[in-house]
Amino acid sequence: MSIRWNDVNYGQAQAKNDYERLIVKDQNVVPIGFEDDPQAAEWEALRKQLIDARDEVFEEHGFDNAEKLDYDFDVAYGFKLHEILNENVGFNNREASNNDIWNWLSVRVIPDVVHSRWGDNPDHYFKISRRTWLKVIWWYIHICWDDSEKATYELIKNNTTDTIQGLIERPGIGYYVDVYREIMKRYKDYQDRNLFRRVMKLNTARLMTTSPELVDGGIEAYVEDLFKKASGENK
Repeated sequence: MSIRWNDVNYGQAQAKNDYERLIVKDQNVVPIGFEDDPQAAEWEALRKQLIDARDEVFEEHGFDNAEKLDYDFDVAYGFKLHEILNENVGFNNREASNNDIWNWLSVRVIPDVVHSRWGDNPDHYFKISRRTWLKVIWWYIHICWDDSEKATYELIKNNTTDTIQGLIERPGIGYYVDVYREIMKRYKDYQDRNLFRRVMKLNTARLMTTSPELVDGGIEAYVEDLFKKASGENK
């Protein structure tokens, strides 16, 4: 299956109109469908893959019995989303930075999956781009990727939704993937939420004036110094 991602033109205004057309039945969302969209067959095929993935995740992890979905679902479905989208020709960091694509996936392709996590909360569908849930979990898995799904899971399994928010929902500088990956590798040994927030705040400030790859010792040394400064090790 090949999707022409560049053809997606779906801004907040249109997403809002379609979001308001969604129908909730028995706490489940009924998707609008793709009507006369020229890629209707491709979207239907993608939707089937993503819905099948959700069903697999629910069965494997017993989420049907959960009172509320949380970080564990973010991670489990994030892996599926990352894998499925990356199999489509042309989906890469550039496409993943396009908010129109995430609006479309959230409101038109799998609003029922988003609804299972966030209910009737437009912030996580389209309204606040840095909180669009599908975008957030794709980037979270992508940034934390460590050679394989198994290794990545070991890296992030003890994190929380606070970690995702601190890493992905931080506004201003975009995603410096190599730096963020090194931060997550090092953070595994700390698991201190306050330290993580200080590291990310310090990193945001430094990236305004510093190129990490040009620091003596490269990105690893840059990140090591972030943690030292943030933890007060070299006062």
